[in-house]
Amino acid sequence: MNRYFKEAPKLKGERITLRNINPDIDNPSFYKMFLEPEMHLWTGNDIPSNELETYELLCKYRDLDGLISWSIIKNDTQEFIGTYWIAPYKLEKKRIITAEAQRIGKQYWRRGYTKEARKLIYNFAFFELDIEEINAVAWKNNINSCKSMESAGFHLYKSEKKLFEKHNKELIENHYILTKDNWNMMSM
Repeated sequence: MNRYFKEAPKLKGERITLRNINPDIDNPSFYKMFLEPEMHLWTGNDIPSNELETYELLCKYRDLDGLISWSIIKNDTQEFIGTYWIAPYKLEKKRIITAEAQRIGKQYWRRGYTKEARKLIYNFAFFELDIEEINAVAWKNNINSCKSMESAGFHLYKSEKKLFEKHNKELIENHYILTKDNWNMMSM
């Protein structure tokens, strides 16, 4: 496993800026965002019981070897609206992202913020890190996440039954892949 950057590089878009996570500054907004029950419907975590839990989670995103993680900041208000992380990995001679995840506040869903964050991060991954492919997973019943990935150019390559421990039942987990070539075609 390689650590590509000590800190996440700043990536500036039209509506958002991605910057290094700062738990001391970001945690109050992150905690408030995580109180929304729908944020946890398809994830392995639950509503936090206190701000220390979300503070520690932000520290983990920032400090975990193998992750590059960002806070998503809305340009016009400078408010924290979410997080995004990727896990680059070098497998023999091939560079891939083995996982990626974003958590954006519910009031910003379906408003183009995830799309812009993806564009900034995927351009960084493919053109700065020379990544060849990005892998992602989503529960099949999480229709919004599946559609979002497909609209970004991901292709479904495998579906498998898997235990969703949070609800103690088997669900279908979709596995997606986005290649550099597909991203180039989507970006044109």
